[in-house]
This record gives sequence, structure tokens and C-alpha cells, in this order.
Amino acid sequence: MLQGHLKGRGFTQQQAKRFLTYEIERYVRQSTFYSHFIDKYDLLEKLVQQHAASFEQEILRRFDSMKQGNVAEVIEMIVEQTVKQNTVISTLLNVHVPSADLHVEFEKILYQTCLSFLGKELTAPAVSIEYLAGVYAANAMVLLHWTLQHGKDEHAIDLAYQMQKLFLTEFHK
Repeated sequence: MLQGHLKGRGFTQQQAKRFLTYEIERYVRQSTFYSHFIDKYDLLEKLVQQHAASFEQEILRRFDSMKQGNVAEVIEMIVEQTVKQNTVISTLLNVHVPSADLHVEFEKILYQTCLSFLGKELTAPAVSIEYLAGVYAANAMVLLHWTLQHGKDEHAIDLAYQMQKLFLTEFHK
């Protein structure tokens, strides 16, 4: 029902507002909304926290996979999970509220996880690890947005993997 409600829309701020209204109405119809949430912003915060926590686990798994050598498979798995939740994630990425901004949370998770990894793995980086973590986060966000707009694209996944491989393994002395 939610997918039908938002399908084909550009996910503007207005559509994001409609999404929140839909979620609120769903809980109100159940007569339980206020026993679970203070208001619509509380609902938004909880949705963002839920998706950010799930994303963080996937990204941690992605960096752990470097030790096993199956990074491409893990990236593909993350893309598949994203495609499955396209409507909700697309909508939440376009809602920018100071207390609940999924886009900011995703970027922060990508940057911090990569920075932590690089700090442990690179002994003499030729380029600042802060810069590399920023490039990694930007590249991953571009792949995420591309996937949400165009679906799973094997060529985009492979390019993102090759780019990440380059700056995560090659920029050290």
C-alpha cells in the first residue's frame, strides 16, 4: 500500500511529509500511535534510528569482509537490501529534520567506519586517511542514490568496488 502511495513520485519534501502522515495514520488506525510515539517527529526519529542501526551493521560487515576477500559479494548484498527497502529508504533520505536525518546518519556511518578501518590498517598512508574516508563515504552515497533511482546495476556495483579497492588498498607506502 505504501509503495503504491509513493511509487513514481519524486520524493520531494511534500512526498516525504505524506509518507510520515501515512505512517502516523497507520498507527492511529491501530489506536496505538500515542502509546508508541510522542508525535510524528518521534516516529521519524525512531525510523531513522532503526534504518541507521541496520545500515551500520551492514557497513561493519562490509569492512570485515575485506579480511575474508569477499568484498564484492558483501557490497552486492548491501545493494540488494537497499533495493528491497527502496521506498522507505528513498523517502527517509529526503527528509531533513535536525533531530532525524538519515542522509546525514548514513554519511557519518560510512565516514567513521572507513576512518576507523584505515586507522588500523594503513601504517604509512600517502594520503590523509580523513580524505580517503571522505572519498569513500561520497562514493558509497553516490552508489546508494544511484541504486535507489535505477535499481541494481552490476556495472555500477563493479565500478564502486574497483574505486573503493583502489583507495582503500593502494594509497599507502
